[in-house]
Amino acid sequence: MNRNVSLVRCMPGTVAKRTEYLNVIVAPLADVYETDDVFVVKLDMPGTTKEEISLSISSSRLDIRGTVGAILAENAGIILSEIGKKTYQRVFNLGDGIDRDRITAVYEDGILTITLGKTEEAKPRNIQVN
Repeated sequence: MNRNVSLVRCMPGTVAKRTEYLNVIVAPLADVYETDDVFVVKLDMPGTTKEEISLSISSSRLDIRGTVGAILAENAGIILSEIGKKTYQRVFNLGDGIDRDRITAVYEDGILTITLGKTEEAKPRNIQVN
């Protein structure tokens, strides 16, 4: 992780000033689970918006990106800025069994939920014993 961080020590009655912004790439934490019909990927991506999230899928990869811009007011006099800009980035390798036409994504309360439908061949089936 590349951070342009200078340590700032604030003594009582002094003001610390940091002029550079942090720009960090973060792999969002994820939960992945499956049901009989779908795989579900949940990613923790607070601070971004659905407009700042992009998903792309190829034959073997699911790429997720999202950004968080600077959250400071435009006319603010910066005293200390540690949150800065952030880019979420995560890649998942996909195996066979994903129905590319049944993929949805919903972003709500800082959580991105991606649902990947299974192909009929990938769904479990019961075999009757005779």
